[in-house]
Amino acid sequence: MNMTSGTAVPSFRRVEAGPPFTVQVRGRAFLAGSAHDSFPDRIPDAGDMIPVLAVEGSGCQAAALMGAVRHVIDESLPEYGGLLLRGLPAPDKAGFERLIAGLGYDPVGYRGGIAVRKNDSGLALNASDEDRRITLSPHNEMAYLPRYPRKIFFYCDRAAADGGEVPVSDIRDTARILPENLKDEYRARGVRYHRNLPRQSARGEMGWPATFGTDDKGMVERHLRAAGYECEWGADDRLRYHYARDAFTTHPETREELWFNQVTELHCSYWRSHPDFPPDLPDGDYPATTTYGDGSLIDEDEISFLRGLLWRNARAVRMRHGDVLVLDNQVLQHGRFAYEGARRHFVSLTN
Repeated sequence: MNMTSGTAVPSFRRVEAGPPFTVQVRGRAFLAGSAHDSFPDRIPDAGDMIPVLAVEGSGCQAAALMGAVRHVIDESLPEYGGLLLRGLPAPDKAGFERLIAGLGYDPVGYRGGIAVRKNDSGLALNASDEDRRITLSPHNEMAYLPRYPRKIFFYCDRAAADGGEVPVSDIRDTARILPENLKDEYRARGVRYHRNLPRQSARGEMGWPATFGTDDKGMVERHLRAAGYECEWGADDRLRYHYARDAFTTHPETREELWFNQVTELHCSYWRSHPDFPPDLPDGDYPATTTYGDGSLIDEDEISFLRGLLWRNARAVRMRHGDVLVLDNQVLQHGRFAYEGARRHFVSLTN
């Protein structure tokens, strides 16, 4: 895919991602709901779903390179929903941050996010500090918040010794296989998100100062109430808050109805399947849970069924050192398979 002519500018060539493979899903340890009949046994690699583009002529001036990379993203992402860029001059986190800065997209902060990750001041965050034994199901980043990123950039600094693939799933396909009765139910009732945050971050959960970037309780409370959330402070400075959101959204360009929420990933059953949490706590005592928008409980079998639907259309991406995976967060979900070894991925969120 030649973007421009001449020798001083880079071009992109479509290449094969690598040998085909499949990854086990059903019955996987520490994957909530994976014993449910709705889960597929295995999922295949992404194949042609996500083009792999190798850059050629990356030794040109930085401005020309950034312009070419942005052009190929803007041109191809609306069609495919995802791109895997290979061979960019980004040998480490600093190089990845320079790339993101040079592309010129508006960054999106992670204030109020729930992922277990260290939030430093750079453009690149740790993709996840969650226990490596955990498989994270496909989800749309920050779909539980009013402001979420439109684009997500994943950078592979170190590939896992085994596992660690990125599952991706197109929610346009998910909406097509959702039973009509469930669509009607969630259209009418929406989703309520319940959060329960300690003051100090601990294994498997982020504290509220790390989540909101301040230890000023008044500032946190004003932020939550301004957003229309109900909140309260409990013993040991725990923060509890909840709010309702629609389960569907409308794609801003195509006007398609999209299943866009985290009713499954933030349900308490996730933590009941987690190796660091007891399985018998009340629903509201886990870091998060979800209910219908009116506060009514959702049957756990229904949650497991929905999780399985998200996995049915999923495909797996296996990244190499230096790879940059770009996803349209509006349509493509992402996750992470459990892994062995010292995997290290960084993520940048933008509009």
